[in-house]
Amino acid sequence: MKLEPRDDWVYWSLLAHHASTETRKRFWAQRPDDIAAFLREQPEWTTLETLLVQEAMTLHELSAQGGSLITFADAEYPEPLRTGENLRPPIVLYALGDVRLPAERPFVAFAGSRNASEQAIQHAQQLATELTQEGYHTVTGFAKGVDAVVAQTTLETGGKTIGVLAQGLLHRLTQQLAREQMHALNEDRLLFLSELHPNAAWSGSFAMMRNRLVAALGDFLIVVESGPELSQRNGKTVRSGTFECAKIARKIGRPVYVLDLPAEGNQQLLAQGIATRWGESPPSPASQQPTLF
Repeated sequence: MKLEPRDDWVYWSLLAHHASTETRKRFWAQRPDDIAAFLREQPEWTTLETLLVQEAMTLHELSAQGGSLITFADAEYPEPLRTGENLRPPIVLYALGDVRLPAERPFVAFAGSRNASEQAIQHAQQLATELTQEGYHTVTGFAKGVDAVVAQTTLETGGKTIGVLAQGLLHRLTQQLAREQMHALNEDRLLFLSELHPNAAWSGSFAMMRNRLVAALGDFLIVVESGPELSQRNGKTVRSGTFECAKIARKIGRPVYVLDLPAEGNQQLLAQGIATRWGESPPSPASQQPTLF
């Protein structure tokens, strides 16, 4: 199911991507019913107005491609994002697939390395299979490695999955994913979500930013394999996206589990008390936790 285009979509898009920080702060403080009237009252409206046609054309293309815009005011907006503690919710989400899917709980979020070990891949497949058979759906960042294995295993096992993307829905990377996953999209078993402008290109900062959405959409998070929290690459300090996802999940109140693998990040998560070893205590709301070992 997709949402039908509305005249106010373009104003929501302007607010999310082009309005000033002060205007967005006023939006959150006031929560106006009429978003168009609200924007027209703002000091930068003259500038925003020049972007109306451009944004309307982008949204028309998105709709023509089967996509939807979900605003914070819509009933289809995922409740975990609306009510999550310590979470900065997106003003809008762009969706490709069945927008009702986030309400079909329970969900388990997965995070893991793009360059995962063979051991981690095998565990990811087994866990995704067992949890899907128990009635869980999955949510990932839909990256290569662990994310891709979990998503594909979920679909092959008859489950449903959400992919939170680090690029816009009209970007060529998303278009390629949509072609590859056309059957799952048409069968309403896959939903792509992005808070980014439809034309936004992938970036590392966007990949980090989407972690909070992955973590929040799950009832709990499983870290399959993580690199160390900090590492050196080309003379620069690099943060592990998987490790950051675990920290965010903990911050927003989601239970975090990690597989007891020798990966440095996994052991750091256990040592720092960010995550519980998978198998030590059952997550809620599952009736029984699958076992790996």
